[in-house]
Amino acid sequence: MKKILCLFLILSASSAQAGFLIEPYLGFSIGSGENSATVKTEYDQNATFLGARVGYQTLGLMFGIDYTKGSEAELETKSGTTTFKQDADQNTFGLFVGYNLPVMLRAWAAYYMSTSIEIQNGASVGDEYNGSGYGLGLGFTGLPFVSLNLEYRMMTIDEFKDQSTGLKSTLSGNSEIDYNQVMLSVSLPLDI
Repeated sequence: MKKILCLFLILSASSAQAGFLIEPYLGFSIGSGENSATVKTEYDQNATFLGARVGYQTLGLMFGIDYTKGSEAELETKSGTTTFKQDADQNTFGLFVGYNLPVMLRAWAAYYMSTSIEIQNGASVGDEYNGSGYGLGLGFTGLPFVSLNLEYRMMTIDEFKDQSTGLKSTLSGNSEIDYNQVMLSVSLPLDI
């Protein structure tokens, strides 16, 4: 009984800390998307990424901002029988709220106000797809100093910017792109 009480006190004390949260992370994402047009267009991209969550945490609760920068990686676009590949990078910015559970797990939800996928080569260099979305994450904190994370992001791409003409067009209805990502990462959550 004394051992259980001691364990409870240690876990409670560790989650009762309050402070500034800085959490850099590095990982790999598997992304895919499609629109619902008559001739469906499908998108696939696997990329490494780095980012950081910055915010505040107290009594297990954490909240703040999240920024992710995906490395330039091949974006495969398939429309009907035509498939082409271009290099593209992705930037995502949002807000998160989560909780550090006393069982070596942490969970969070995020609203991404902005995500952009920018083409980096070929005839479409500089073209951008923009949107917003949501994410859910789970981290395992059983290792010293690091968290192993699994995250699922659901984005809706609803704007296209043509770099050559400077025109922005709204993607709505069947032309909207539903883009989903599974992200595996290692992070270093620092409580300052």
